[in-house]
Amino acid sequence: MTNKTEHNKHLWGHEIIWANTKKYSSLMMVITEGEQTPYIYHKKRDKTLFILQGVVKLIVEGRNKILQSGDKYHIPPKLMHRIVALEGDATILEVGTPIEDDVIIVEE
Repeated sequence: MTNKTEHNKHLWGHEIIWANTKKYSSLMMVITEGEQTPYIYHKKRDKTLFILQGVVKLIVEGRNKILQSGDKYHIPPKLMHRIVALEGDATILEVGTPIEDDVIIVEE
């Protein structure tokens, strides 16, 4: 792990990857109100989301779940998911296994 953070801009907002080791990773996502992430799944990555701010709709395997500040949700490998920022910009912490090139985009 280096001491440098990685900043990535996306159509839906941005993310800051602040840890990515051989054992774990962590990042912060900010999703702009009204925007959504692509519908994706990971082949191997296991992660847990923690909502710091905002209200989001988490779409998991086609089912909707509303999460707000203080809520968490575990996303194991191969589980299709998308996040939509419903009320205010959503700030989400994500902790999981190391970030690998294992993302499958189902729908943009």
